[in-house]
Amino acid sequence: MQFGGCSRVTILTLATLVGIFLLGGAANAQPYHVIYDFGQVCPGGWDPIAVLAAAKNGDLYGVTEGGGACNGSTIYKLTAPRTRGGAWTQAVLYEYTANTEFPVSLVIGEDGALYGTGEGPNTRGFIFRLAPPARGKGSWKYDVLYTMNSNSDGSAPQGNLVFDANGNIYGATELGGGPNGGTVFELKRPTKKGGKWRFSVLYTFTGKPDGAQPSAGVVFDQTGNLYGTTFRGGTDDWGAVYRLSPPAKKGQGWTETLLYSFSQSKDGIISPEGPVLFDKSGNLYGTTPSGGDLNCAGGYGCGVVFELSPPDKKGGAWNYATLYAFQGGNDGIIPYGYMVFDQAGNLYGVTELGGVAGVGTVYRMSPPHENGGVWTETVLHGFTGNNGDGAYPDRGLAWGKWHDLYGVTQDGGLCFHCGIAYEVGP
Repeated sequence: MQFGGCSRVTILTLATLVGIFLLGGAANAQPYHVIYDFGQVCPGGWDPIAVLAAAKNGDLYGVTEGGGACNGSTIYKLTAPRTRGGAWTQAVLYEYTANTEFPVSLVIGEDGALYGTGEGPNTRGFIFRLAPPARGKGSWKYDVLYTMNSNSDGSAPQGNLVFDANGNIYGATELGGGPNGGTVFELKRPTKKGGKWRFSVLYTFTGKPDGAQPSAGVVFDQTGNLYGTTFRGGTDDWGAVYRLSPPAKKGQGWTETLLYSFSQSKDGIISPEGPVLFDKSGNLYGTTPSGGDLNCAGGYGCGVVFELSPPDKKGGAWNYATLYAFQGGNDGIIPYGYMVFDQAGNLYGVTELGGVAGVGTVYRMSPPHENGGVWTETVLHGFTGNNGDGAYPDRGLAWGKWHDLYGVTQDGGLCFHCGIAYEVGP
């Protein structure tokens, strides 16, 4: 099997590390497991990044920045055990050669193929597909669907790709696009088998007041609008939440609407670095890595979880509310990346720093029992970076097998800088 010019298959088994813990005064202990340690054999990859992609059967797919057999980045699979507490097995599906391109995100398409974005020294970014072998045997087939070679395309794609009902792909870039404020793009699926994917820029950010430097991917609402955040731009240059609406008539462009502009002077909330997500009522939720309580983190704030609710009247302003401002202790610092909801309306996410050892947390935000009440934060796990535990969780969480939460840390594990994959109960 060929992996980026290296003939190698890496399949590793790691006995599950099981721990039950109490953190931050939580009333109920949460089960936490290290399901894979990337320090076992570095040719299997190390430094995992991005949100794990969970298949319907519970298998997980992800990417690493390095550590393959040829010292390149990898795309890997973690095969779920049949029973809870069993051993997960890891296999490298594709490996990039050293000092070339590397993947930065991964999702599973309806066709069962893996789709993602990447960067490299010789490109502004690219979109790839890794298709499974026919009948489950043989090599996975890797193809680059589009390479961003011009500034107008955008540069440095951010966050996960999303699909519309026709299988077309949408995403955002942090930079490029004329004024270097980033872009939102579409990659249309070929109309015929073996045809060419067609790339187009839907919107180019200019900075003020529309936003600049999209900080994550985009999400769809039920009517086909796209939503996202920018790290900079907006009315005060502290970032924004935006909506892109598809053309009303053929030949027209997509329309951008600024839903909320962050302001340090107005509310102490600045520069979101993660995507937004919807609840069942159409409210938007997200995080900022700084802001909130400005007595925290040397005056910059330790970050917040926020909510944006639709306008009370058509054409009015969206309503902003801070659900929780991190305090910089065991509760965590710098929330970012992908949050997820459960069916009861609880939110789950990660902080990059803070917690019992200062190297990150997994947290739950529970809604109030009555309207106007206070949301409650509970730390489900505080990473330690010691005794095989991880450190510095990356990009957020995904639901997986047994309705548990799964994620990766860039550091920690046996060699500390190799990272782990973990499972935590809600």
